[in-house]
Formats: sequence, structure tokens, C-alpha cells
Amino acid sequence: MPDLLNNVYILKTVQSLALALVMIVMAKIIQMAATNHHKHSPEISYAIKYATIFIFTIVTLFIWLEGFERVLTALTIVAAALTIVAKEVILNFLGSFIIFWRELFAIGDRVQVGDHSGDVIDKGILFFTLLETGRKDSTGHSTGRLVKIPNAQVLTLAVINATRGAGYVWNELCLTLSRGSDWEKARQLLLDSSEEYRKKESIDLERVKQSFERKKVFFKKLDPIVYVAIATGGLDLTLRYLCRSRMIRESEDFICTRFLNSLEPGSLELAVEQTRCHHSS
Repeated sequence: MPDLLNNVYILKTVQSLALALVMIVMAKIIQMAATNHHKHSPEISYAIKYATIFIFTIVTLFIWLEGFERVLTALTIVAAALTIVAKEVILNFLGSFIIFWRELFAIGDRVQVGDHSGDVIDKGILFFTLLETGRKDSTGHSTGRLVKIPNAQVLTLAVINATRGAGYVWNELCLTLSRGSDWEKARQLLLDSSEEYRKKESIDLERVKQSFERKKVFFKKLDPIVYVAIATGGLDLTLRYLCRSRMIRESEDFICTRFLNSLEPGSLELAVEQTRCHHSS
């Protein structure tokens, strides 16, 4: 027994196991404290998890290498080796740090990174996972597919977050009328339909405006507006209005249905060819 206690490797193993136990208990206590203060979220769990791993790794190096200089030397050698053989892994790890530190997105946010868009359902050291909602021109419905994106992409690609602003986006709905149509009546119908949709969804424009302003985004007015332009096949009417970022298609269906029910042959008709415009902007 005394021989075992004098064995430096056994002592270091015991110290490492004790450290692991202490770190696990501390992480649990911090997690419980956050929950009791109503701050439980995937973001906090994510931070606690990786902070615990980082601290455990550093302290374990001190235990086994005995001395600050040796630790620095070991870390230098390891860093050089990893840079050569695992560049992508390092970039992904750095990307995970940027995601958390800069708060690019949280679990549940709807984001677009490069050509991929969807709802964030998981974040990790190397990858984050999206529940896909399609390509750039998608109207927001889930495809049911999961997309794992390397964290390194946030270092080089634009990250569009449709949730962090106010949860609302400007959507544009384009309709082309025949040349003989009453465009003034059509414009008013679109405005009335968008107002009806706003009331149905209980969208408080003043509250939305305040939410934008808290994010340092300022709009003079948030009321819907219809732009009129002359097109090859008739007259283009473009309705620009606010809707929830996850309700683009539903809003278009609501407004289009009411507009179509108001069409009158000879007075208010759609052109044969319709202009296409972006779903949101």
C-alpha cells in the first residue's frame, strides 16, 4: 500500500479523477443555480459544458506536466501539430467560440448561412444543425431534413438571423394586373387585406417598432404600402408589409385569397403573365 501511495502516476491519476468529480459537481451546481433564477436555456448549458471541459483540460495538464514551462512547451507542440494535421478542426472549434461569444444565433433561431437556411436545433464544437427550410427563395416551411454545417462557415459567410431582430421581416407580394384594370381599387384591396391579416395575427406595429429600435434598427413607419409600376403585360402592384419570419407563406395565402375573391371581369383582372418577386426583403 505505501508503494502505491508513493507511485507518482497513481497519485496523478487519483488527482485527475478527483478533479473530474469536482468539476462535474460544480457544473451541476451552476446549472441548478441558473435554473432557479429562471435563466435555464440551451445557451447556458452550452457555455457551462465547454467551460468545464476547457478548465479540466488546462488543470489536468498542470497536474501531469508539473510546471508552467512544461505546460507551455507541451501546448506549443500540440498546437503546431494540430495546425498541420487538423486545420479544419481548429477552424470549426474557433467558429464555435465565435458563435457563442458574438451570440450569432441561439437554439430555435431561424438563420441563413450561405445557401442553407433553417431553424437551429443543435450547436456543438465542430458543427451546428439546422432543420432545413429550403433555399434562399423558400417561403419558410420545413423540408424535414437536417443539415449539419461546419462552424468554420460563420467565419467566411454571411449569417442572416431572422429571429434576433424583432421576429418579423418585410415581405413583398407582387401581382400584375391587366392594362384595363382599376389599379387604384386593386391597391386599396391589397392594403385592406394586409390590414385584415395584421388584425387577425394581433400584430402590434408600435410594439414591433420598439423591438427593432432596441436592436438599433430604425424605421420611420411600419405600415404596409403598395408600389405601382408599369410592366410589359400590364401594371405591377407590389405590396410590402411586415409579417412573422415563420409565417410568410400563410400571410401570402391570406392576402391573395381575399384579393382573388374581389376580382371583377372587365374591371379588375390579373394579367396572363405574372411578375415574380422575392418573398422577403
